[in-house]
Amino acid sequence: MTQAPPPSPDSDQAADPPAESQPRSRTRPKLGHYTIHDVAALAGVSSVTASRYFNAPHKVSQKLRERIDAVIAQTGYAPNQIARRLASTHGGPVGAIMQNVSSPTFAQMVRGMTDALEAQGLQLLLANTEYSVDTESRAIRAFVGWHPSGLILTRGDHAPAIDSLLQTLQIPIVEAWEILEGRPYHQVGFSQHDVGLMLAEHFLQQGARRIRFAMAHGAHGTQDTRAERRAQGYSQAMQQAGLSSDIVRVAADDDYAAGLAHATRLAQEPAEQRPEAVIFAHDHLALTALLRAPTLGLSIPRDCAIAGFGDVPLASIVEPGLTTVRTQPYKIGEQAAATLVTAMQNAAGEITAPTVHHVPCELVVRNSSRLRA
Repeated sequence: MTQAPPPSPDSDQAADPPAESQPRSRTRPKLGHYTIHDVAALAGVSSVTASRYFNAPHKVSQKLRERIDAVIAQTGYAPNQIARRLASTHGGPVGAIMQNVSSPTFAQMVRGMTDALEAQGLQLLLANTEYSVDTESRAIRAFVGWHPSGLILTRGDHAPAIDSLLQTLQIPIVEAWEILEGRPYHQVGFSQHDVGLMLAEHFLQQGARRIRFAMAHGAHGTQDTRAERRAQGYSQAMQQAGLSSDIVRVAADDDYAAGLAHATRLAQEPAEQRPEAVIFAHDHLALTALLRAPTLGLSIPRDCAIAGFGDVPLASIVEPGLTTVRTQPYKIGEQAAATLVTAMQNAAGEITAPTVHHVPCELVVRNSSRLRA
């Protein structure tokens, strides 16, 4: 008579081995040094089942999940993410490198990315660069060492060596926030150049002829290249109108010091030479100038109309309200993540042709820019 084989240890019908039958000579690893094989042995399941518990838990029975849960609680085991990534073609972390994570605008962008990625069971890893190309280069190299499933970058003007590195990676890459011509990666965002053009035309259509673009240089030589491209759009509008550009940069430790420096300069200029309107590179500069103007003897917009970029919450609260450009950071982050996920779902090693998703901006006109007010 043929005897049926005993049930597998992974079977729900298999009883846990009696405590006295379990080997006692096994050396207990240090906390944090358990392996997936240790977890499997302690739970009385195969290594395949233990691995499936982490990668596809719905394929493991409730009884076995509870046994593995108990071992994890006892040992504090966490999977080796690098090993998991190397053993898989999907499911690794997504790296996102931001220019300024302290900015409320970029915080909304991160939230959009996080919501979209978490819905797919993906983890977002963040790095901050403070607009430094060198810092971005170090962050990209660090992320590449973690073998990410994809990268979301928030600038499109990387160091040449980094551009070369990125083009060798067999993972999808999305450049989010700004649309630039001729990039080899997926892009989500808007044209900074067009924003500068839009703001300049807003003042030109009101009859202004002396229009300035005010911006700042970082104390450590950092440069906001996006603001530079907005300045280029402004310059194009001025040239098309047959007028001279007036781009003023100040070096300051922070945006508020730069805004104060610009406001002080305006107050010191003769009325007949002072700009009729100033486009500030972003709202923090503009709001500082607007709030300090009365103490400097300036009336906004009577003596000088102003506008900013970003539509921060304070822009609608101050008096006069600040004219600015409203972006959609949450939508940009969400679309960037969705674009990445779509690319990741392609066959392994297949890199799709770059796609471009435009997320439009809106000019929000308030009293600070009304020349005839």
